[in-house]
Formats: sequence, C-alpha cells, structure tokens
Amino acid sequence: MTASQPKSDANVQLFNESVLGSAPTDAIPMLLPNETATWSPKQVILDYKDNACYGAMIHYERSQPFESLRDAINLRFGDYEQPTFAKHPTMGIWRMEDSGFTIQLSDSDDEDSYMAIYIRFVDPATMADKIDDLHESDPELFDDFPADEFTEALRDMDSEGSQNSDGG
Repeated sequence: MTASQPKSDANVQLFNESVLGSAPTDAIPMLLPNETATWSPKQVILDYKDNACYGAMIHYERSQPFESLRDAINLRFGDYEQPTFAKHPTMGIWRMEDSGFTIQLSDSDDEDSYMAIYIRFVDPATMADKIDDLHESDPELFDDFPADEFTEALRDMDSEGSQNSDGG
C-alpha cells in the first residue's frame, strides 16, 4: 500500500471527542468529518449532567470486522491503547490522560452492534463535593464509611494535579 492510498480503516466515521464537556446548545458536530467514510455509526447516545456532556455510546452495525473499528480508533489514538487489551478479540481500551477521557470498544455476542463508549474523567474535587453533599443530605448512608477522610484524600489527589497519573 502506498502512502497516497488510504487504509480501509480510515473509512470509519468516528465520534468527535470535542463533544465531551460541551453543553447541549454548543454547535459541535457529533461525528468527525470524513467524506470517504463507508461505515458510520447507526446510533449515537449522549449523556449530559450539569449541562455538560460526560459520555457517549456509539453503536456500529456489524457489517465490518471488529478489528476495522479498532484500527480506525488506533489511527487517531493508537499511542493511548492499553496494552492489556491491544490484542483482545472483543474489547479495546484507550486512556487519554491529557485530554481527560477514555474510550472502551466492545463486541458482545448479546448485542446487535459494536459499541464504543467515550467517558470524561471526573476530577477528584468534584467527586469530593458530591460525596460531601450526599453525606450532608443523607448521613446514614455513611454510618460505616469514613466520608470525611475519603473526601479529604480526594481533594489531596486533586491538588497533586497532573503529578498523579493514576487518577481520573
């Protein structure tokens, strides 16, 4: 194959990860432009909370091999593919720490399509705030759980920022 010939995997239309974090009224296309795409999603489901998109489920018909979808994601995010799943026949995971999101690709015999899930990371301080709110409104949920110590640890993680590569 010469450099001028596109790989067949380039013919997959992928989700536009810029949608993650956007408001429902933001004018951001859900799919990346690809005039040569021959395989586009059959369904895109966006999840919003607090007026921001935090996740998306993208379904593709089973008209192409699972590996073609993996290869297309790797054309864009190959440096972030998790080695544990790189050769897995029914799952792939990519974790983009700097961009703050992850992709899980799955092939389940129970489903009629392949599914790519994009999820934004939640910062530890936000998790701590939500736990504090819940602890205040429903303290009996935390009878056997050290909520104050846990939220303090989350806030400490957040203050470490990018030094904590395992967070997120």
